[in-house]
Amino acid sequence: MNAQKTAYGAIVVLTIVALGLAGACLFLWLRASGSNFLVGGRGGADAGANAALDDPEVRKQAVAELVARGAGGFDSFADPDVGRLLQPSQKEIAVWRIHIATDQYGLRERDFPLVKPAGTLRVILLGDSFVMGTGVEAPERFGTVLEKALQDHADATHGPIECLHFGIHAWNTVAETAWLRRQLGLVKPDLVIHVMVKNDMEDNVGARGFGALASFNPEHPERGDGVFQSRYPQSAFGTRLNNWLESGLDWESRTRFEQAAASIQQLARDIENEGGRYLLLDYFSSSLPASHHFITSKLKPEQVCYLPTSLSKDDRYRVAADDPHWNRAGHELVARMLYALLQQRSLLPSLALKEWPEASAVVPDLEGKGRQEAEQEFGLDRLPARRKIESALDFGKLDDDSAAQVHGGLFRGGIAAPYASLILRSGGAKRLHVTGAGLPRPEIDGVRIEAFVEEASVGTFTPLSSQPLEVTFDVPPAVAGRTFVTVRFVASDFVYASGDLRQHQAFVIKRVALE
Repeated sequence: MNAQKTAYGAIVVLTIVALGLAGACLFLWLRASGSNFLVGGRGGADAGANAALDDPEVRKQAVAELVARGAGGFDSFADPDVGRLLQPSQKEIAVWRIHIATDQYGLRERDFPLVKPAGTLRVILLGDSFVMGTGVEAPERFGTVLEKALQDHADATHGPIECLHFGIHAWNTVAETAWLRRQLGLVKPDLVIHVMVKNDMEDNVGARGFGALASFNPEHPERGDGVFQSRYPQSAFGTRLNNWLESGLDWESRTRFEQAAASIQQLARDIENEGGRYLLLDYFSSSLPASHHFITSKLKPEQVCYLPTSLSKDDRYRVAADDPHWNRAGHELVARMLYALLQQRSLLPSLALKEWPEASAVVPDLEGKGRQEAEQEFGLDRLPARRKIESALDFGKLDDDSAAQVHGGLFRGGIAAPYASLILRSGGAKRLHVTGAGLPRPEIDGVRIEAFVEEASVGTFTPLSSQPLEVTFDVPPAVAGRTFVTVRFVASDFVYASGDLRQHQAFVIKRVALE
């Protein structure tokens, strides 16, 4: 690019940020060309804008500048199950402690043809930040290490081998499986290695503006800003404990496991129907019995590999004391284990792999220990030591344990979003008792709130502006006998909060109890 074009591109970028992409490109294109047509008609303006936007270097500079001024480098994606990718074709964007480059599709990967070339053996690594490689350089990721190992240890002449990383920070299982399944007939993987981690049961938030994570789940726009994540009590109430979203103890948690299991089973079937193989790497640290109970027990044994909780606590393989993502040594360890499993289970039948003793030695220590941990009995009525779940929740008296009973959709003072959910101890409770108030917002008078205990709708109520409310509903015997239950509130309408129009509110809960 010559000096004139470089200077022109820089001017375009700055003007885009201030005035908007199309208008800025038009203005600067005309000025750089020396045209006196700046005061001309609309048809000439459109032609000038199109000419500026057709310059790929100008467009790249403009997007790069906007991404740099954003807060995360993400890009919205039209499929609500997927929600977001990364901004495509960027040389350097900041995403969670690292600066990365992206390919033409918005992945942290080298450019590659979407349709698999004839003769190529293609392995896809599917997942979230562990696949994207948070905290490590791109060549240090386990897929890249595995690709080289496959090339070096193949037993005969072979064609091209590629391991591609399909991972986006904080994607959940639904997002990961949807992203791959809806392009499966194009990419045609010979093998998919799918990494499942504990926060994969959480909501998958979207993206806003250029780069920032949103405060809503595109899969459920009707829920407003009620995002459900395990760390929700910490952000909403300033407490210290994670909630029970990943426990499998109640309806809210179980339905997320069941949805993940269904999406994984469908993807595995579709991959096999296309002639490929599927391997789930279960890294549901500290809760492997739950993931085994709900998800991996539904798959064939050869389709599952477990990683033990001890790996997540081993400082030799962590990015930092406060960051459990794998460092370079962690990625290398996982890649060696995967090589041995591929060789032992013939997961790439078209590729003869030599025995690699260094890799084979890793399997008993990782997969063996992980499987033993996962196959421990899972109890729907057991809590970890020093944790408790009570039958009542008072929003005027929250502590670490009680705040952790909120799955999401409830804020300080008990203000409820259009969808709010929490866990309570039941064990035979016959009634649900709720006290609270209507918001001081007359425009929401008449809002209909439906109350649920587990899957059962137990009744409705209609708060009035600034008026106290107290309602009691019978709990169906079919769900009352469960040890722990979800209590949910679903509103027919909502208002925006004063001072923060992105926060959606329906009514106020002061206390909710099973009696």
